[in-house]
Amino acid sequence: MTRPTERSHPSRQRRHWQLTPLAVASTLALGGMGAAQAQESTQSVVVTGIRHAIETSIAIKRNSDSIVEAITAEDLGKLPDVSIAESLARLPGVTAQRVNGSTQKISVRGMPDKYTVTLLNGREVVNGGESREVELDQFPAELINGAVVYKTPDATLSMQGLAGTINMQTVRPLDLANRQITINLRGEKNSNGEQIPGLSATGNRLSASYVDQFADRTIGLALGYAHLDSPEQQQHYANWWWANTANTSSYPPDWCGGDCSIKGLAKDAVALQGFEATAFSTNQVRDGVMAVLEFKPNKDLHTVADLYYSTYDKKYVGREFQAEMTTWGGAEYVNPGYSNWDGEKVVTSGGIKNVSAKLLSRSNQRNDTIAAIGLNNEYKIAGWTTVADLSYSKAKREESTSEMYAGIGSLNNGFSSFSINRNGFSQFTPSVDWSDPAIIKMQQFWGQMGATRFFDVNDEAKAIKLGGRRDVAWGPVTRFEGGLNYAERSKDYKATKVAYDMKNGSTIADFPAGILMSPATLGFGSIPAVANFDVQQLLATGLFSSRPDDLSSAPNRQWGVAEKITTGYAKFDLDFTVGGLEVRGNAGLQVVHADQTGTGLRWDATTNSAAPISGGTSYTDVLPSLNLSTSVGEGNVIRFGLARQMARPNMEDMRAGIRDVARAQTGPGLWSAKGGNPKLEPWRADAVDLSFEKYFDKRSYAAVAAFYKDVKSSVYNQDIPYDFTGFPDPCVPSGSTTCTPVNTYLGTVNAPANGKGGYVRGSEFTLALDAGRLAPMLDGFGTILSASFTQSNIHQGNNLSNPLEGLSGTATSMVFYYEKAGFQARVGQRYRSRYLAAVRNAWGDTSYTTIEPERITDLQLGYGWDSGWLKGLSVLLQVNNLTNEPYRTKMGVDSNSGKVANLLYPAIYEKYGRQYLLGLSYKL
Repeated sequence: MTRPTERSHPSRQRRHWQLTPLAVASTLALGGMGAAQAQESTQSVVVTGIRHAIETSIAIKRNSDSIVEAITAEDLGKLPDVSIAESLARLPGVTAQRVNGSTQKISVRGMPDKYTVTLLNGREVVNGGESREVELDQFPAELINGAVVYKTPDATLSMQGLAGTINMQTVRPLDLANRQITINLRGEKNSNGEQIPGLSATGNRLSASYVDQFADRTIGLALGYAHLDSPEQQQHYANWWWANTANTSSYPPDWCGGDCSIKGLAKDAVALQGFEATAFSTNQVRDGVMAVLEFKPNKDLHTVADLYYSTYDKKYVGREFQAEMTTWGGAEYVNPGYSNWDGEKVVTSGGIKNVSAKLLSRSNQRNDTIAAIGLNNEYKIAGWTTVADLSYSKAKREESTSEMYAGIGSLNNGFSSFSINRNGFSQFTPSVDWSDPAIIKMQQFWGQMGATRFFDVNDEAKAIKLGGRRDVAWGPVTRFEGGLNYAERSKDYKATKVAYDMKNGSTIADFPAGILMSPATLGFGSIPAVANFDVQQLLATGLFSSRPDDLSSAPNRQWGVAEKITTGYAKFDLDFTVGGLEVRGNAGLQVVHADQTGTGLRWDATTNSAAPISGGTSYTDVLPSLNLSTSVGEGNVIRFGLARQMARPNMEDMRAGIRDVARAQTGPGLWSAKGGNPKLEPWRADAVDLSFEKYFDKRSYAAVAAFYKDVKSSVYNQDIPYDFTGFPDPCVPSGSTTCTPVNTYLGTVNAPANGKGGYVRGSEFTLALDAGRLAPMLDGFGTILSASFTQSNIHQGNNLSNPLEGLSGTATSMVFYYEKAGFQARVGQRYRSRYLAAVRNAWGDTSYTTIEPERITDLQLGYGWDSGWLKGLSVLLQVNNLTNEPYRTKMGVDSNSGKVANLLYPAIYEKYGRQYLLGLSYKL
């Protein structure tokens, strides 16, 4: 009997089943394959490459008790992607979010990545970010042998998520038949070219691995190294905000004297209020090392020690032009033109005078280090296999982001012409030359000549797992496995800022000799040239002094979280017959006890200082799970999953910091503040899954799946009761204001808290087809198609205008491949519909934006020699982001337009270019 795996959710929306052409394709393919089965050859054919990897992945899915999706490499170093994130993004029900052009965040079943747990060899992975979610672009695909996405729980996993669990795996050297040495070398080029003069658009990738077995295959060793030196050349354009300027209530009345309309515009027009255009050049260097030592001297003892270590250095520079076009800034339009955007009258062309504009030079440097070591020991005694697993991992991030400013002083400036593009780069032609060294000066804006923000993150985890398993004959129970897992994790986060001033007190000054370089271009926005200067070189002149800035925000940006998680687990493998059907699967139980502490700062506005504060809580969750599968006819598998699931809170939300403390001056004098919540508990849900799978051969199957998650408790900001005893009284008499005496220390803190839930539900469709089954002439061709449809009535932050973060209603993936006689070709496209995403602003704080639909297309072409003196050599041409798909976000108009929720207006538009790679691989 086969053991299936795949996750889905019960879509009760008829349109889901009617929408997808995949269902039609599946039906036709099934009929064709059924007819072709009679012609199937009885000869055994050994396949390698793409088809071998597909076979292995399908076998994992078919033989798993849980509903899973899997990816595997043909050989170590053969996953065709820059990082494991890109490989995962092709799986059914899995979607990816691009961050500055890199595929980084992975969502499972329409839920944010924060609700997915990522493991490495079954152990929790730490990261250098602010939250739990793992930045998967830091894991080279060349060092990962495969990954399994669990859509339904397995009680033996050390940690599990509410959306799913991703378990990345390194190679086990004794699983290979013999020695294997692989070397990969690729050159890389970005089609955008050098966005900043002198910063290269070319790079390279190098990886090497060695796997061998010794002492009569009792010792196995695997070593791997992967180097990435990759350029990112980004064209960035962002609209700041839009407003109906005749709408005086859009602004505080004192901003514009009661009339906020802009000169030269019709009173009922919606106008852009500001924008930025930036060219970024980025160099990212990642070095990863993997080592596995396996020892199996006899059938009773099996020990595996594994190490993963990587450094990830990312440096970018940016040249940015900013323009503010507001009524209080004196903006005036000349010969404006208007367009109708879904019933809104929008200013889209003309000229503008009296624009407040400036240049920014940006510099960012980030250094990440991740180290993980594990030791797993299995020993068989008295019918039991005992397991002891020890692990330790640590991540560290040091990052700085700097900016310095330039302007043209009191000179009048504006745009001789502009044209606003609703779906691309808008065009602005400046009326002055922003590259002219005679008029460009260092200039103060926002009360500073520039600033640097520093980020320091430390994340550490250690765990021990003790357990055992044995085959039993307890009625339907065929195997028992149980044990205890204890884990400790701590994350410390600190973000600070310094502002720069001229030492001589000036707010505008000429650039020192030799600082201005060859001009940079922002031609994608029709801005022909801008002054080009380097932040670090300017700071090194000694003209500037620094001062700490924005101290009152420290409670949001300096915190720590520590947690101790004790998990008792038990799993019973099942095999029984009911109604003539053989049923297999497992029943599992986890009892999870969490003890957590959050630390932070309490801001005291009366003394402009911060004091330490802490808090915490503990709680226990009981998480039962059931996975069942049965075969109905040849190759047909039905799977059912039922479970209680949870996702531990976002670590940033668990901080104890308190800021903006206030006390009412009238009435009972209640207190108020904003902050984190160290007593926050998890998201919790009851989930049911159903899947039907039809397997035709090793590389062909079709699957239909559905899932439903009844979310009992979600997390969003609320006003929660708080006792402010011991806090200094923030109500200080000033002028005619009189503060009432303190008569209570009770009040509320607006902070993340557990609240009402809802549902997340969906359906998934998959077809993997070896086209050779349909006709001999198609031998070597194949395809993998998938589509998922997801819905939820949960709103991000309990705001009815926002959908659940990360939820795309529709996600599809198409892969077409050919492999025969040494030739390999693969083209893949993944699509994701509009979704709300969490992004980080310059301060590293969370904000939300709506990302427009994306279709990302990749192409790989290759040839490998399997005989002769070139045996083992292969060549590869790869193009990522083949169509140069833009990254786009949308926004609503400012107050009272009536179109806020419709997201009519373009916000961010970015192009990252095509990534070309040409390389060689050699396997010994």
